[in-house]
Amino acid sequence: MSMLLSDLRTTFGYLLQAALCRAFGPLRPKAPPRPDYSAVYTSPEFTVERFGKCQKGSYIEVYRPKTPWLGQNGRPKAVIFLHGFVLGASQIYRAHLEHLARQGYTVFFPNFQTGFCSFPERGLMTVAELLDEVFGDGLRPSQEKWMQNALASVTDAYARVGFGPDVAVDTYVYGHSLGGLFALSWPWYVTRDGLPANLMPLQVVTADPIPSSSAASAPGQIGLALDRLQDDVNLSVTGKALTMPVAILHGDADWIVPKSEWDIPFGSIATDRKRMYLSQTDTHGCPGHFANHEQATDDTSFFRPLLSLLLLDGVGAEDTLDWRYLWFALDQVIREGAEADRLEFDLGHWSDGRPVRPVKVYLSGDAA
Repeated sequence: MSMLLSDLRTTFGYLLQAALCRAFGPLRPKAPPRPDYSAVYTSPEFTVERFGKCQKGSYIEVYRPKTPWLGQNGRPKAVIFLHGFVLGASQIYRAHLEHLARQGYTVFFPNFQTGFCSFPERGLMTVAELLDEVFGDGLRPSQEKWMQNALASVTDAYARVGFGPDVAVDTYVYGHSLGGLFALSWPWYVTRDGLPANLMPLQVVTADPIPSSSAASAPGQIGLALDRLQDDVNLSVTGKALTMPVAILHGDADWIVPKSEWDIPFGSIATDRKRMYLSQTDTHGCPGHFANHEQATDDTSFFRPLLSLLLLDGVGAEDTLDWRYLWFALDQVIREGAEADRLEFDLGHWSDGRPVRPVKVYLSGDAA
């Protein structure tokens, strides 16, 4: 019941803000503009290569910069980007993927589930169609199976693009929602399965990750699908391999994975160099910023907005919470060498001078 009330309250708040912006948008403060990235877009041209088969869970897209950025150590930079539950189409995160590629990083985006590798031609799909894509084999889905799909496709793609086992690569892992759990588990599987050492991330950054499927809530058919998912990627086990800096970038208004669901699992992350940050919803102006479960997505137009609000906890849009929070975190970790647990954020000001509500620290390894 509390989850349903949170869903309805969040949905009503979004719809009310959208209505106010339609009616009075020109009179209300404007959100901070998109930063000028020209100085860091050292590779504005890039290619996208595709390997594997969508219906087998082996499909992967690799964004390859024309001019790789090597940094001071002369090594190429790779980002393994892991999508959320039923969010395997790259269009959902396309703006972020291209933002990374234009900075000269090679980005690996595996679709570890079965199907839904691109938006439908007609532009919209139903919940039943979406779940049929993901669970088309009729089996009870397994986190472990999907994790193995991602590991296999990324390992294969590394070799295909010239990042073989003997090539020194600075690797970073980023994941959203279920992909966040997989990102936090990635180091353990690389070690357990004896995978190439260059697949081991220097740092791990996650956006609204789930600590387990049982900790996540969603209504309707998507909620039933989550309940069917086997929780066989266990953070209490895999977290022991997290010895590198870790950032959890969460939203204070996320009701799919409320922040309190991390109070206990946060202790499973072995390193003390860990921090959980919280963005805050701010509707002072138009468009507003919504610190929900979909703050990391850029395009959820495969669903109608109301359906996305009710089932996914948000409508994907590229905005300040991307540029100055989620994207900024990964940018600083890779390009500046900042430690994931020592990030500071400036979300800018509304056009009337009022500061955007700041990012807070919710949990920290300092307290361990």
